[in-house]
Amino acid sequence: MALARPKSLRELALEYLRNRIIDGTLKMGQTLSERGISEELSVSKSPVREALAQLRDEGLVSIEPQKGARVFTLSEAEVTQICDFRQAIETAAFELALARDPDGLAGEMTKVVDAMEDERAKGNEKAYLKLDTTFHQIIFEHAGNDYLTASYTRYVGKIAALRTHLAKLPQHTELSFQEHRKIAAAVRTGNMDVIRKLLAEHIDRTRQAYKSATIVLEGTAVA
Repeated sequence: MALARPKSLRELALEYLRNRIIDGTLKMGQTLSERGISEELSVSKSPVREALAQLRDEGLVSIEPQKGARVFTLSEAEVTQICDFRQAIETAAFELALARDPDGLAGEMTKVVDAMEDERAKGNEKAYLKLDTTFHQIIFEHAGNDYLTASYTRYVGKIAALRTHLAKLPQHTELSFQEHRKIAAAVRTGNMDVIRKLLAEHIDRTRQAYKSATIVLEGTAVA
C-alpha cells in the first residue's frame, strides 16, 4: 500500500485558512496578516503568501497592493452571479449523473440527507453545513465529467462560505433541509423535470434571501 504524501507547508496553510473562512471564524471583509498567520502556524511567510494567492483564485480572498489581503465580501450582484452559475452547472451535472449512474447518485444522496437530519437533531451546525456541501458535490462525482467537476471545485469553497452566512437567517436551515430532502426523493424517481424545478427553487431562495435580508458581520453589511 502506497504511503500518503505528507502535506506541504503551503497545503497546510491553505487548508487552515480555507476552513476558517468557510466556517465563519474569519469574517467577511476581515484583514488577513501574513505575519500573524505565519506566526500562528509557525511557518515562514512564503507558504502563507502562496496559500493566499490560491484563495484569491478561489474567490475567498481579495489582495490589493499596499493594502494586503482580506476575506471576500459580497454584493447583491455577485450573489446573483453565483446563483446563476450554480443553477447552470448543477443542472448540467444532474442530467449527466442521472443518465450515467442514477442508482449510485440516489443511494449516496439518501445517506447524506439522513446524516444531515442526524446532525440537525444534535444541533451541530458545522457538521450539517459540511454535509450540505457534500450533497451538492455528489452530483458532480456521479456526472463523470472532469471539466464540470473542475469548474465547480474552483468555487466550492466560496459557495460553502455563503452557506455558513446564510445559516444565520431565520428558518433558512430548516427550509434548506426540506428542499434537500425533496431533491433526494426526486432523484430516486429519476424525474429530471421535477429535479430541475426543485433545484431552481432551492437556488433562487438563496438569491431572494440575500436580496431581502441584511447580515451584519464584524461591521460588514451583506444585502
